[in-house]
Amino acid sequence: MSRAVRALLSALVIAMAGAPPAAAGAPEESVGITGPLAEPVWLCEPGKPNNLCGQDAAGLPQALPRYPSGATTPLDATRVGADGTLTHEPFEVAAPPPVDCFYAYPTVDLVSNPLLQIGSLPPLPRDEELAVTLVQIGRLATTCRLFVPVYRQVPLSALAVGIITGLPTDMRPGTLDVQQAWEHYWTHDNPDPVTGRRRGVVLLGHSQGTWQLATLLRDKIDGTPSQRNLVSAILLGGNIDVPVATDAYGGVPVCRRPSAADPVPTGCLVSFSAYNRPDGAPPDGAFGRTTTPGNEVVCVNPAQLLRGGEEPYLDAYLPTRKLLNGNALTPNGSLTLLLGSYRFSRHPTGYDRYTDTLRGRCARAVDEKGPVNWLQVSGGDHLFPSTAPDHVLGLHVADHSVVLGDVAALVAAQAAVWRP
Repeated sequence: MSRAVRALLSALVIAMAGAPPAAAGAPEESVGITGPLAEPVWLCEPGKPNNLCGQDAAGLPQALPRYPSGATTPLDATRVGADGTLTHEPFEVAAPPPVDCFYAYPTVDLVSNPLLQIGSLPPLPRDEELAVTLVQIGRLATTCRLFVPVYRQVPLSALAVGIITGLPTDMRPGTLDVQQAWEHYWTHDNPDPVTGRRRGVVLLGHSQGTWQLATLLRDKIDGTPSQRNLVSAILLGGNIDVPVATDAYGGVPVCRRPSAADPVPTGCLVSFSAYNRPDGAPPDGAFGRTTTPGNEVVCVNPAQLLRGGEEPYLDAYLPTRKLLNGNALTPNGSLTLLLGSYRFSRHPTGYDRYTDTLRGRCARAVDEKGPVNWLQVSGGDHLFPSTAPDHVLGLHVADHSVVLGDVAALVAAQAAVWRP
């Protein structure tokens, strides 16, 4: 990828990060010439014939995940030891997952989906949307039923126009779609198909998806009966800032656990942006900072919640070329442009797992710009582009990957103790 393209992508992602969810207003019922969809469009909805994630109504594997273009991909992993030893880890689901996961993917559309956004023309599932879903939450299929709506997000091209013209981007079509999908899920899918009781649900998002789910959390969940069913909200790479005095996003507390001996917290929020800064120096970018007086950006390390310790090992799952459906021309498949200089293995599994290579800790610093909070990742420099330590985005595209195993384990631990 050329330096010019990298710089543009960086600017676009920073533009997205500069719009904190707490500042957003409630979406209007109609958005210019764009209105609500006739019905939600699903990338993944358990039990439906066209469910690309391959789960049946109970959440058990029914088929391999399938790209809209037709290719299938596995979810097993190659465990890579510190000494280079390779061990195959199968993907196994022993029982129906006890909770649900409602996920909003990050900015992956290069152009609008649909191309002509007029009225209620629906978006279509695309390869890049499934690819990033599998990269970020695919392994959670052992722990939860995956619900993933397709939404009319602000594409990279529109963000570029916004930067050039200075005009604001319109997030509201996507907000309408995500909230419509949530309401459909809550009404039709959340009641357990066997018991009829309400199921627990985890919100998962990244970047623009985090913005959308933070808005959903604030406008449609916080203070409503559905908040009782919130197992957790894991919203990464999106600058969730909260008042220092309350340490809560509205009525949703930030997940805290003083030690591994304390109960696993539920009904709470996990968020961070990851950097592998040299010597732990504060990042000089948009992530980790807020301009709201009295607020700071949330940093919660899922590995620390699980195991305690100041800087525990991270349980990372990085995608392989196999997962991404890559080839010689586009090694990272439909995400080749967005993933830039990341180079992934050719192992025949879906992921490479690293359990004793990366360490992570939430770091805080104060400089002339104010306080900054981020997840400092150390070790495993060979896994990331050489430019990452000094890049304004840091490890943004790998936020979920560096803790995917920890997130899956955290959701399982929370599901085990959650009670409505």
